[in-house]
Amino acid sequence: MPEVIKYEAVRQHFACGNDFANVSVVNFVGPGGSKASAYSCNMNVDLDGEPQAYAPISKPKLRPEDNLGNAGWKRESDNAALKAKYEAGNKALNDLEQKKVDTIKAAGITEMPKPGPGAPKTPPNPALVALDKEIAGKKAQLRQMSYEHTDANGNNTAKNPKNFEKIFWKWYGVVALTPEDAKRAAPFDEPSTTTRTLRGPLLDQTSYYEDVFGRFPVVQSVFEPGPEYFASPLPRARNPRFPAWDQRYFLPHDANTQGPFGALALPLGHVTGLKLNDTVLAVRLDTDDTLAFPFRDVGFGYKVAECSFGAFTGVGGDYHPEREGAGKFPNNFLLLYVAFPGGQSPGATLGKFATASNADEFPIILSFIAQATADAKGRHSKVVSGEPIKAYEAWKKSGSKVMPKCYDVIVKGLASA
Repeated sequence: MPEVIKYEAVRQHFACGNDFANVSVVNFVGPGGSKASAYSCNMNVDLDGEPQAYAPISKPKLRPEDNLGNAGWKRESDNAALKAKYEAGNKALNDLEQKKVDTIKAAGITEMPKPGPGAPKTPPNPALVALDKEIAGKKAQLRQMSYEHTDANGNNTAKNPKNFEKIFWKWYGVVALTPEDAKRAAPFDEPSTTTRTLRGPLLDQTSYYEDVFGRFPVVQSVFEPGPEYFASPLPRARNPRFPAWDQRYFLPHDANTQGPFGALALPLGHVTGLKLNDTVLAVRLDTDDTLAFPFRDVGFGYKVAECSFGAFTGVGGDYHPEREGAGKFPNNFLLLYVAFPGGQSPGATLGKFATASNADEFPIILSFIAQATADAKGRHSKVVSGEPIKAYEAWKKSGSKVMPKCYDVIVKGLASA
């Protein structure tokens, strides 16, 4: 007896950059345990890992694809503003702690109750409980702002950063090392030269590039795909025969660009079962372009559709290097994304879905997922309203034969896979 495709919208909603909020994600389970997850929005272009993503501002002839602010860097004026905010936060913390002392005195408490076995049970003072919560929150905020007892990887450490309470930002979009780390790096025997060439990481030690941890960006050599540009990392190595400070360490073998890939946000992986190297199929809704690519980067927060430069151009996105900022990557077109957990290929999974007794429902449901975002765009709204599954079930109950506007392009996109 043929199996059916089951579907369910996840409880959480997601965002695509700053362009769309309240994006629905729907999970599907088909014959033979085949699975897919779908959502619809535009594409949030992430340039981390691209050899020409970031460049020194002192070299205007270079044309970086992104600005250094998206790699963590703050100008001196921006850092000064963060420092002022931190100092105001410290003053607010001192005021709260003084308020706690005053509240204790006003309540006539001469000694705070000691917790533990055998301690007398005294009812908590509501004002003190509220103050303790506010103080703890303020301390956590200040620790986060200043990187107190934190290392460059975000782990707890006994020591404070080198520039604690002086610098309030860190590099995350470029490979960055301290001068001491650069000197300690093992010499690398460059394989692309006929005579032996040993080299180490070259840092741009311009003062305003130093981050809270005392690190400076690594500059690519003439042997790398972006000479004079800063090396830009990804969380996972692709080519470990190169050192971790060399741009080629993050590139596919013998490649000069990253190619198409997506970033998998941890919450999305949690609700769908998706993992790194699983595949997502992108179907562009205003053209016939489709592209399947893997999740190779990691993201955070309830976000979807963070993709590489190669994915953007792979679905027909136009790159305008002559423009500034986000104008280089006009991402005002919508896509349907169908992701395949468990290492499944799009073709094999869709082939199994096609054997289901309700296989004809699958592209229709996908169309309603896409239509919800298209409707938001049509209203010039950044909030996707409505629930695609409820809209589909209402349509099915009505007996309508009129397909959603995106149906034909989605059917064609699925066929291409």
